[in-house]
Amino acid sequence: MRFEITPDVFERLPNLRVAAAVATEINNQIERPTVAMYWRSVWESAAVAAQFGNAQSHPLIKPWRDSFQRMGVSGKQFPSSVEALLRRALKGGAPFFINPLVDWYNAVSLWHYVPAGGFDLAEVTDPLELRVSRAGDTFTALDDDQALAVPPGEVSYAADATILTRHIVWRQAKTALITPRTGDVVLVSEVLAELGPDAPIAVADDFARGLRDYFGVASKTWVLDPAQPTIAW
Repeated sequence: MRFEITPDVFERLPNLRVAAAVATEINNQIERPTVAMYWRSVWESAAVAAQFGNAQSHPLIKPWRDSFQRMGVSGKQFPSSVEALLRRALKGGAPFFINPLVDWYNAVSLWHYVPAGGFDLAEVTDPLELRVSRAGDTFTALDDDQALAVPPGEVSYAADATILTRHIVWRQAKTALITPRTGDVVLVSEVLAELGPDAPIAVADDFARGLRDYFGVASKTWVLDPAQPTIAW
């Protein structure tokens, strides 16, 4: 299978790097107390970000608002997933739980202050692309059963004409969602250059370490950039 970032994405986001990991035969159906403990500890530690006033003003999250503004996209209307996650954590209270794999990559996201997500490879056709949406693309929201047309021009994850995540870091589709039944996954984290050259490598290393230590599986990891926009496995 192949994952490719098309050139028009880097034209819009020249500072983008994507940490990616692929793992198979994960058991996501059993409880994993160590993941829950890790997620809770990261959630609680996020309180230190309150010093910046709000989530969107955090110096590691603000670059997404700035990048969207340069593309003519409203960061207020389409906040990055990590901004939404941090905003929720800053409200206090207990963390929310979805399933072990999602809880774990949410912890990675909040720890590094970068968006992170994943797709169930059983539902992804080859190739997986990060590209600009075009006429005929559709998106099925998590709370909807009807696929809706996506306007051309959005930077999106896609498989064929199915949009998997709109506005690259905003909202994931019901299609290829990671559930307890998921066994084979591709994980992605979008890291902007403003976070430093080592940031995407650190996230990729955390993907590999967490998949090994928490889920007992080996993985392959990469960092995609303009010099290496395509990976295969």
